Amino acid sequence: MKKLLAATTLTLMLSQTAFAGHGPAGCGLGAVLFKDKSGLMWNVLAATTNGTSGNQTFGMSTGTLGCEDAAKASVASVSFIEDNRMALANDIARGEGETLDAYLKLIKAEKVDTQALRKNYKRIFSEGQTSEQIHASILNVIRG
Repeated sequence: MKKLLAATTLTLMLSQTAFAGHGPAGCGLGAVLFKDKSGLMWNVLAATTNGTSGNQTFGMSTGTLGCEDAAKASVASVSFIEDNRMALANDIARGEGETLDAYLKLIKAEKVDTQALRKNYKRIFSEGQTSEQIHASILNVIRG
């Protein structure tokens, strides 16, 4: 029983980042088959399909079945913000800096007007913002 509990806990901890860009079921055949469906039942069915057929690992390895590079880039960007939050905040406040340059390169937005980010600093880094929210706010400012 303790082994089952430990395995479940570990799986849940690891799945938080693995599924970040794909919703609760993650990527895989189940996510593709039931992509237009929402709700607990469909998420469970998609996750069960992914888990029982073993296709999720295949999809992640090959970039198929909904496991495209875009999700990896989003997860990488959020992880970057988590690891460099203060330095990124300082660079955005100034409108320049190495951390900001690295982040923009990561999200493939190197030609962005960094002064627009500086002007929207308070919106991007409002109190209590998660790394995901900061990333989304930056993308919103970049897209205008």
